[in-house]
Amino acid sequence: MQIESIVIVGGGTSGWMTAALLSKEHPDMEIALIESEKVPTIGVGESTISQFNRFTKRLELKDEDWMPYCNATYKTSIAFKNFREGKGERFQYPFGRFDSDSNIDFHDDIRRFFELQAAYGEELYPPEQFARFNNKNTYTADYGRIPEGDIPGSNWDFADDTAYHFNADLFGNYLRDNIAVPNGVHHLKGDVANVIKRPDGSIEQICTTQGATIGADIFIDCTGFRSLLLEQHMGSEFVSYAPMLFNDRALTTHIPYIDKEKQLVPYTDCVAMDCGWSYHIPLWNNIGSGYVYSSKYISDEDAEAEYRALLSDTYSPEIAQECQLMPIKIKHGKHKQAWVKNVIGIGLAFGFLEPLESTGLMTTHANILVLSELFSQRKGLATKFDRDTYNFAADKIIESMKNFIAMHYALSSRQDTPYWVDCTETIEFDIPLCSNPKSTIMSLNDYITFIDQLEQDMYNTEVIGAGVCYIAAGMNIQPISPHLFKEKSSPDRDELIKEMHGMYQQERESMEKWILTQPTHYQYLRDNIHVESV
Repeated sequence: MQIESIVIVGGGTSGWMTAALLSKEHPDMEIALIESEKVPTIGVGESTISQFNRFTKRLELKDEDWMPYCNATYKTSIAFKNFREGKGERFQYPFGRFDSDSNIDFHDDIRRFFELQAAYGEELYPPEQFARFNNKNTYTADYGRIPEGDIPGSNWDFADDTAYHFNADLFGNYLRDNIAVPNGVHHLKGDVANVIKRPDGSIEQICTTQGATIGADIFIDCTGFRSLLLEQHMGSEFVSYAPMLFNDRALTTHIPYIDKEKQLVPYTDCVAMDCGWSYHIPLWNNIGSGYVYSSKYISDEDAEAEYRALLSDTYSPEIAQECQLMPIKIKHGKHKQAWVKNVIGIGLAFGFLEPLESTGLMTTHANILVLSELFSQRKGLATKFDRDTYNFAADKIIESMKNFIAMHYALSSRQDTPYWVDCTETIEFDIPLCSNPKSTIMSLNDYITFIDQLEQDMYNTEVIGAGVCYIAAGMNIQPISPHLFKEKSSPDRDELIKEMHGMYQQERESMEKWILTQPTHYQYLRDNIHVESV
């Protein structure tokens, strides 16, 4: 099939992201987008991970242009609280590569921390110190700062390793008005009234409630959970992730700032709760917040009460009482095929994962990039091979992220509620921690295999692999037995560990002094991004 024309059904963030990139990178293709006026927007804060930068770079977006429009802020990390034991513990997942000498093996970086932990104990090297030891970007989150230049002694790169918080609906609108429509995308308003198929089962034309009939070579489904084309008309079966991901409800709201400079932190705050977790996403104009939970373990009424209690403790009783909560039903899973005949599902129309690791747009922009690259390889020609390639890539992306999210529950040691008991005891986790099923000890090689299995083929293996390490270490999973370190102890080795300990303590002290010389997240945004709104 030679693809010369595309119809995107559904607007929103996914639809306009698709329209923007395809219209920019394939200007010879005729692209139209049909957008319903009846579908309400959620308008919650959206959190991304650093891989999102691939998408913004491909669109040649400049932060100072799009970020003010979308109430966007920067994000250098994800903070997890109460996930390990539920007793107030907190650890970071900072973005970027491990900070190490190029001569140091990735595996050695992991080993170093656990050697120090074995030698000096968890009082000096608790699980939450793993991220600090390996990535100085952690200091930006811990101290709420955005460096004006490079971080001393770090591999962190501002353009590549900093992600964003923003209003997703506004981002879609920005791409519509500034890229897609100016590039010639034909914007139609209306709902799908009828679908006309060819004898082979592919879609020939779509008829709208506004009386328009439009045909195309390819139809891209961006209709959200309805999956109007991919599932309802093409019959792609939905595969539920409920055995691994229990949460099926969410309450969302917006929180006004009390002390903006203090509260506008450069990270997404994730707090484990009795039957799920809450998030707090600092946007420029407010804080997007929500409670993602499982209706199997808590009623909607009790979930609201628990969430308002958290908001009262975190912000104020007045905010907790007055804020308007929006209930959302969610379903985790994917469709068996993302591309069926001439229909491609993008975003929620293909699959959904709870945003614990900011995956809401992850699978969306990843699939759009894959699709555009496939179109480029043979100048718009798409055969069964191309469809199979796309389906393989889409499936691999969402499956790896599913396993990554599931590990946040499976590796927890919480046993304080029925929800967490089932998370830790019944989740059908796909990836074994040990290569030897009979083994009860995770070796370093097992640890690395675990990382590779979870995150293989995800753009930058080192970056994503490090993410898995941060979560596993934060959960106090120790890949090397302290007894093995003692067995291999020697005067030379002991002296090396002592030297490494001293160097790290000095480094930490100097970094704590340096980071306080950098502007706060608020100050940086005020002076460089949201200049006119101050």
